[in-house]
Amino acid sequence: MTPVILTVFVLALYLHAQQVESTARLDFLWKLQATEEKEEMEELQAYNRRLLHNILPKDVAAHFLARERRNDELYYQSCECVAVMFASISNFSEFYVELEANNEGVECLRLLNEIIADFDEIISEEKYRQLEKIKTIGSTYMAASGLNDSTYDKEGRSHITALADYAMHLREQMKYINEHSFNNFQMKI
Repeated sequence: MTPVILTVFVLALYLHAQQVESTARLDFLWKLQATEEKEEMEELQAYNRRLLHNILPKDVAAHFLARERRNDELYYQSCECVAVMFASISNFSEFYVELEANNEGVECLRLLNEIIADFDEIISEEKYRQLEKIKTIGSTYMAASGLNDSTYDKEGRSHITALADYAMHLREQMKYINEHSFNNFQMKI
């Protein structure tokens, strides 16, 4: 009887060890999957934050990313002195043509994207820190000044001067682009 009990005990011990090992392996795989999903979620969150900061001004994006905010709460901000600029490439629609030669218009859009990227690079310069890009709609670029209290000069109104300087810089950039791309884009500000 003792050998039977001993055999049953060894068999039970073996089955228990197999189950513990199987559970440990599953636990490892689940932890690995959870870690990968967490990293993927963090990357997606970072991408969404970048996208939100690209779409909205910094202060507005910070408001919507705040954890204490109520979902039904609308955003508003009162500003004392704001200047808004629209810079439009008025003849871009004449330039944009969907042909096989320009990859069904993709090359035209690529050039427009490069122009907008140049404008974004200019507005990110330190001397234009008082300005904010609001949005781009088609070939129209919108920027504003006086929106952020930390960069707003209430006395001298230097943010308006910075916006005017930025507009002149955009004209110079458009002239440079026209010379190097052999185009004749007209910019209206």
